Amino acid sequence: MNDHIAGSAARPAGKLGKPLAVFSWELKRSFSLFRRSVRLHQWMKNALIFVPLVLGGKALDPTAWANAALGFLAFGAAASTTYVINDLWDLSDDQKHWSKRTRPLAAGALSIRSALLLALAGLLIAFGLAVCIGTMAVGGLAIYIVLSLGYSFYFKRIPLLDVFVLASLFTLRLGFGIVLVDVRTSPWLLVFSMFAFLSLSAAKRHTEVLRLTEHGVDRIPGRGYFVADAPLLLGLGMAASLGAVLIVVLYLIEDAFHRQFYSNPAFLWAIPPIFFFFLGRIWLLCQRGSLHDDPVAFALRDPISLALGFLTGVAFILGILS
Repeated sequence: MNDHIAGSAARPAGKLGKPLAVFSWELKRSFSLFRRSVRLHQWMKNALIFVPLVLGGKALDPTAWANAALGFLAFGAAASTTYVINDLWDLSDDQKHWSKRTRPLAAGALSIRSALLLALAGLLIAFGLAVCIGTMAVGGLAIYIVLSLGYSFYFKRIPLLDVFVLASLFTLRLGFGIVLVDVRTSPWLLVFSMFAFLSLSAAKRHTEVLRLTEHGVDRIPGRGYFVADAPLLLGLGMAASLGAVLIVVLYLIEDAFHRQFYSNPAFLWAIPPIFFFFLGRIWLLCQRGSLHDDPVAFALRDPISLALGFLTGVAFILGILS
């Protein structure tokens, strides 16, 4: 007995088997690969779905919140599906891009077969959730997917049209939210969204164009932009940002001050300068070359942008409740 125990204790460590910690590490690695492939961080953009719920006066309606939450998940799954399909379609171009070549598919960390399975699963989840909400939700989701895939396959290669389609995809999130919670919202909201996201989409392209010279190339792989297009994108983006601020001012004068929804709409005058500062700062950082490729993703992590968003919310709350 003692000899058997001693022999077991003397057994080489290499024959004891693999440590359990390997499983934990592999699990974390798989989740990280999945998260990067479906771009979970981009789901924050879908928070726009909840905006009509708040502005439409249904902030205390649990049914509206439940529909919006299901819509958020459905839209997230649909968006992730289009991201995976986009990466499959752009595989060769992404492998030549200075930042996109680190994406799981371009880097070879995710197989094409796994990507196809991810896309299929995303579609099933998205439409399964949409069916639980209603036929209008299914239709809205289908429109988004068709337009998003159209962008991936064709529109993003056409200068200027690509930024317009990107702005439309953001505005569709607001439209989807309106359908989900069944509210009447001011058409100014959708017009403002188009101008604001047109500016941010132009900033995304302008940032990529400015980085072309850093990498010794004269055009963006898979896009229709050249280095010489930077001034055009700057002018377009700044004009759209000023247009967005003007739309807010017109909304306040023509709509907000005539609606009973706001008890003290004077507080809303804080919003135009907040948007001016936010969009102006985005373009300032863009010109300095210190902006992330995606200004929306940058804003969701930037403390100053988040603080400005908080102040906007405070202005709305004061306008409604004071």
